[in-house]
Amino acid sequence: MLGIVNRLCKLTLLCCIFCSCLAASAQCKFSTLNIPGAIDAAAEGVNDQGAIVGAVLDSQGGRAFLLFQGKVTRFRFPGSSSTNASGINNHGQIVGDYTNGTSSKAGQFGFVVHNGVFQSISAPSAPANTRALGINNLGAIVGSAGLDGFLLSSGHFTTIRFPGSTRTDAFGINDFGVIVGIYADARNFSHGFKLQSGKYTAIDFPGASNTGVTRIDNEGDMVGSYDVNGGDEHGFTLDKGRFLTQDDPNASISTVIFGVNKFDRLVGTYVGAGGPNHAFTATCANVF
Repeated sequence: MLGIVNRLCKLTLLCCIFCSCLAASAQCKFSTLNIPGAIDAAAEGVNDQGAIVGAVLDSQGGRAFLLFQGKVTRFRFPGSSSTNASGINNHGQIVGDYTNGTSSKAGQFGFVVHNGVFQSISAPSAPANTRALGINNLGAIVGSAGLDGFLLSSGHFTTIRFPGSTRTDAFGINDFGVIVGIYADARNFSHGFKLQSGKYTAIDFPGASNTGVTRIDNEGDMVGSYDVNGGDEHGFTLDKGRFLTQDDPNASISTVIFGVNKFDRLVGTYVGAGGPNHAFTATCANVF
């Protein structure tokens, strides 16, 4: 009997050492993105070629940006007062939203742009309050319209609403049609969710008060952010039920992860002490 106990103790010790090694080797290396002249910046989408899109505030106001192979291109939806880019697929199609300040067509609208050709997106349920937030490689787009999320596929809008929620935003969709996002409950707490084959599943970072899931890749890896009791915001990765906190080392108030590609590259934004938003990218090892 004593021999069995000794063997169990040794096995437990080995498991602890092995798990500690896994935890120690699972890490992400963060780098701040240099966007010349930026007062405030956020990176929100990344494709498998490493092209990054997001939003930047500079001397000319709010504009979207594309960063690829070291070159930054800033742009606005034609005639808009401000533009934000939220997602990019492997074909270079970019989605986001823009604000139109004209009196006749004021509001917030989604858009998709490819090879310089812009197309506005207005969901029928909230035509002047629409945001396009994610796009997959098949061209399916997800986003929010008023208090509901939406899927736009082959020209058809489908409402996305987590059961019992007061608000739902669809942020990401992979090539298998799995959708992730954020919903609010009756107490106004936020939760992440996954919608797969018509079934909704809530996702909460363990012990968190608020959780949001922003992207899912084709392997089912997810990213997002969470907070505890309304405190500092932290980024996280989720792989096969394993949650890991991922915070930019320069952050003192918040880290938000918006995007992930198949090479485990992350993009997002962080806030330092008393500072503005800074865009970042991160390369990860043994995280997914």
